[in-house]
Amino acid sequence: MGIFSLFSSKDKDKSKIEEAIKVDFSNFKRVTDYIYEKSGITDLDTRALTASRLQNYAKEQNIYTTNNFLESMQNSALFYQEIMNIATINESFFFREKKELDWLVSYIKNSTKQLDILVLPCSTGEEVYSILLLLLEEDISIDRVNISGCDINSQAIRSAKMAEYDEHSLHNIDSEILLKYFVKNEKNLYKILPLLRRKPNFYQENIFEIDTTKKYDIVLSRNMFIYFDDENRKKALQVIVDLLRPNGIYIKGHADYIQKHRDLSNLAYGVYSKQI
Repeated sequence: MGIFSLFSSKDKDKSKIEEAIKVDFSNFKRVTDYIYEKSGITDLDTRALTASRLQNYAKEQNIYTTNNFLESMQNSALFYQEIMNIATINESFFFREKKELDWLVSYIKNSTKQLDILVLPCSTGEEVYSILLLLLEEDISIDRVNISGCDINSQAIRSAKMAEYDEHSLHNIDSEILLKYFVKNEKNLYKILPLLRRKPNFYQENIFEIDTTKKYDIVLSRNMFIYFDDENRKKALQVIVDLLRPNGIYIKGHADYIQKHRDLSNLAYGVYSKQI
């Protein structure tokens, strides 16, 4: 038997095994409804590619029915987290929507106290590190801030801690800043210097389960609300308000639609202050 015949034989055997397994992901909306209930993400029904990836991952874990899929999410925190990692989109880049970041840097510069900042969600860390880079470029010590990044996606958090970025993530950064704060490694990725990498605290959490007893002077939550319906936008906004200290600052994304809140006053485009 030649090598190609051997591969052909193995492929046929694999096909027979797959045919023998009954795969039934009918009524998959039960899965997306559960994800919505837990995370507030509403658009999975319209993302065919994502649904296919979720089902393929389930089959890799020997899960072949909607019922078993649900049971696994309910009974295994690890399986549920992997599903959330697939379901959430983490595409970001440095200096995105920079006008608001420049406003923030000016606000920090004029502040007389050390400020606690939360980026929620933080994706793979670009926004957190952008703030630190801009502070340094304005000759403002990064010790003026304590900065944290939070995201529901555990893989995104791991990437943020690694702080390795490709050219797409860095396309807004000029070559001078790139040479100043990054080192190109053997993977052709740009790793941010330890001075910046050690500063942030990154952690994984669902916004609807976050501890609101921890308070912040500034919360950036940009382009998260686009994944929520009106009910969960309202809930998420209240979480952000609860996270803010009196006179704290909330900065939203350009794509985010938020309802008017009695405790928020608009200071600038996309920038609000907690008025209690």
